[in-house]
Amino acid sequence: MRNKNPLCKMALILLSELIAVVAFAQQPSISVSKVTGELSTDPFAAAWQEAPALEVAVLPQQMAQPRLEEASVTELRVQGLTDGKSIAWRLSWADDSPSQNVDVKRFSDAVAIEFPLTPSASPFMGQKGGGKVQILYWKGLWQKDMDEGFQDVQDVHPNAWSDLYWFAEGKPPHRIPEDFKDPRSHQWFIAKQVGNPSAVFERSQPAQELVAEGWGSLTPQPESATTAVGIWKEGRWTVVFSRPLTTDDVNDYQFKPGEKGQLALAVWQGDADNRGGRKHWSTWTAYQLP
Repeated sequence: MRNKNPLCKMALILLSELIAVVAFAQQPSISVSKVTGELSTDPFAAAWQEAPALEVAVLPQQMAQPRLEEASVTELRVQGLTDGKSIAWRLSWADDSPSQNVDVKRFSDAVAIEFPLTPSASPFMGQKGGGKVQILYWKGLWQKDMDEGFQDVQDVHPNAWSDLYWFAEGKPPHRIPEDFKDPRSHQWFIAKQVGNPSAVFERSQPAQELVAEGWGSLTPQPESATTAVGIWKEGRWTVVFSRPLTTDDVNDYQFKPGEKGQLALAVWQGDADNRGGRKHWSTWTAYQLP
């Protein structure tokens, strides 16, 4: 027989919350180290060699469509450094070969780190009605854009021929962005014309800041305080996110010296057909700031 006593129900809720708090307090924590001097964004800077690392387990996303049926990544190595003004997070995971282009059945490697903007937010993209999260997202394709220049059709298909584009400069096949300085020539790029933040010709960073309140609500932030650098070397990706501890943006997570906070992770392996909801993710993991 179901117990309808409201006091018993409240006691059960409080007990479950207490268990969750105790479990969070006892789980392994990422210890963020304090450095003297300038905080380096180099993924292989000497300071990272001494920073404590925590291996965080990730699982295939199978809670919502489209699901990831099989895992190809099992864990991410996480480290943190701060100089008292800024903070840097270093994420590293095994990947036999880098995936940095997109095409039919080709997808880019990517990684993300998530922070709760409200205390009760779910680690799985937050939830509607008061569960807001901020996400810092890096993509291998964007890193290649930064390192080698915009990845145009000719870079993926060297023998391709582009159509006629009115108001484009130079000779076909036209290259982006060099031959499209005239704003009138941009009318052929529909995604760019409607303001899609992923459809830009020139990037200043291979990372993006976003907020979410549940599945289907992921929204890019108009301004970003985050920088990132990703390097693939000897069978591993290593990505460093850097940003100030505090900002004036209400949608930015604010770091406080000495606090114990939490973060969650997500990673996509392009050559395993990971994209969108087909990803690996983790639950909340504790971190401790000095």
